Amino acid sequence: MLAILQRQIVMDLSKKIKGIRSNFERWSIPDNVLVSLYSEYNKEVDNNIFVTKSKNMFPKLNCGLASLYIQKELGEGKIVKGSYMGNPHTFLMLGSEQIIDITADQYGGPKIYIGKIKQPWELPKTAQ
Repeated sequence: MLAILQRQIVMDLSKKIKGIRSNFERWSIPDNVLVSLYSEYNKEVDNNIFVTKSKNMFPKLNCGLASLYIQKELGEGKIVKGSYMGNPHTFLMLGSEQIIDITADQYGGPKIYIGKIKQPWELPKTAQ
């Protein structure tokens, strides 16, 4: 029974994350929500301009923005500024081993990854 429940939880999470990815691809998330989230994360850029330009570049340069939105939607997780294939990359970490990433395809990776942290993802050196 526990295995069935765990499988259902994973399926529900996967469905939610696929929906979030789709919303980014169609850019159906309100700009003001994304600007507000990103304003708390990066105070060094004009977040209105950044969000507007991001629309045409998804998934490129959207890893932080997407991770912040996933964190908001799930109500949990830690934003991690790590790397993917040696490239600076941001993703959401759940617990100490699980990550969610919907923008690794900008580097040739999967469109959606939900699972244990593994190569080619890397945590920042100080977090290991």
